[in-house]
Amino acid sequence: MQNQNNIIIEKTELQTNTGFRYKFDIPHDYVIYFEKEQNIELNLFIRKNYEELKTKFASIELNFIYLPFLTDSSKNIEELLSYYFPQLNYYQIPEEVSKIYNEKALSQIFSKGAEDLYQIFDKDNFVPSKIESDELLNLIDYKGNIKSGLLFLNMHYGAIGVSDFFYSNSNQNYELFFDDVLLYLKPEECDYMIGNFLPAEDLTEQLDDNTKELVKDIENRLTELKDSGQLLFLIPILKDLLNKQSQKIDFNSLSKMEIDYQNKIQLLYFKKEVELSHLTKSIYFLFLKHPEGINLRELGNYKKELLTIYTSVSNQLDYDKMAKSIDDVINIETKAIYTHLSRIKSAFYKIMDASFAKYYIVSGSGEEERKVLFNTFSITWNNYNSLDDFDL
Repeated sequence: MQNQNNIIIEKTELQTNTGFRYKFDIPHDYVIYFEKEQNIELNLFIRKNYEELKTKFASIELNFIYLPFLTDSSKNIEELLSYYFPQLNYYQIPEEVSKIYNEKALSQIFSKGAEDLYQIFDKDNFVPSKIESDELLNLIDYKGNIKSGLLFLNMHYGAIGVSDFFYSNSNQNYELFFDDVLLYLKPEECDYMIGNFLPAEDLTEQLDDNTKELVKDIENRLTELKDSGQLLFLIPILKDLLNKQSQKIDFNSLSKMEIDYQNKIQLLYFKKEVELSHLTKSIYFLFLKHPEGINLRELGNYKKELLTIYTSVSNQLDYDKMAKSIDDVINIETKAIYTHLSRIKSAFYKIMDASFAKYYIVSGSGEEERKVLFNTFSITWNNYNSLDDFDL
């Protein structure tokens, strides 16, 4: 440890990797108040000056988290979990997490409201309840010696407590304590910028506007969950439920695919259906049939095959019209193929995070060899028999 006037600093490794993929890791910009032993005076100061403290920490790009004041500001936890962890749908975990989360958040709100009401009627004798920090400390694996103070996750990691010097000062002004904290945590000047972007897109298959808006909305809700501190409620619930599962869930696992008798694309493990138009679906089936990849300049070599797939998938009766559509697709100069590859990409991005979607879309760029990274041996074809002519 090292003493710095009003603060005592304890540098130690804290666990921020939750094991649920990086987007659900604990953010590095959190500064979290915790208690092993109750500190009534510091609690009362934080309560009285909470908004000002939030603003001061925000000025140095840090998010001050005071657990009693967390409120439920993020909705649709179930949808977020299903998007970022689609394999959890098989175990119906998102629904259970959402239920427990909402109950916990609601309890927190009522508890805060009751305490605030009591504070109004009895300002002089109000004593805040001890903050239950055990769940939090276990989550980040804190084993330090500071009894109450702040956990910081930027730069070096560690905890900050009130120093002996502070307690020896008859003034004992907690504003001085926080001034020293802010000075210590203030980042050094740097020239780089950190951005939060949508999943990377190549130049030829941009996501459609509707999908971009949907993905942006989901990203914003995840950001809201993090910024509000509610992530500290969600992760322990998720960990507890997963620990109770007899079968270990692999967060890198992919779902097997089934093409049913109606040519619907089902991801069985994820409990998701991928919706595509008949022509786009036919093009996707062509790529699934050729895991070795297809050079877009050579699409003309697959004309008969693609037309046969399309006639079996489509409900159209006008053969000449279908043939004309295939001619447009295989003619690279029309760029029609890029539109369909974009639609395939958008369909998967609408239902799952890019970290999973990248295995199912048609990967590649420009006119080079394109392929689906997903293992096509994991596909069960239960659709129309005419596709068997091509060993699908």
